[in-house]
Amino acid sequence: MKNARLGITIISVILLVAWLFKIDYSDLSYKNNSTAYLGILIMVLLIIFGIKQLKKNKK
Repeated sequence: MKNARLGITIISVILLVAWLFKIDYSDLSYKNNSTAYLGILIMVLLIIFGIKQLKKNKK
C-alpha cells in the first residue's frame, strides 16, 4: 500500500507539471484556464494528501 501511495504522489507531481503547461499565460482569466486551474488544484491536493499519508505511515 505504501508503494501505491508513493506512486500516486509521483504521478500527481508529473501531472501537475503537465497542467502548468496547459495554462494560457497571455490571458490568465478563469474563463480561459478553468480546466487547468481545477487540474492544478486537484493535483496539489493529491500531493499534499499523499505526503501526509506517507509521513503518517513512517511513524
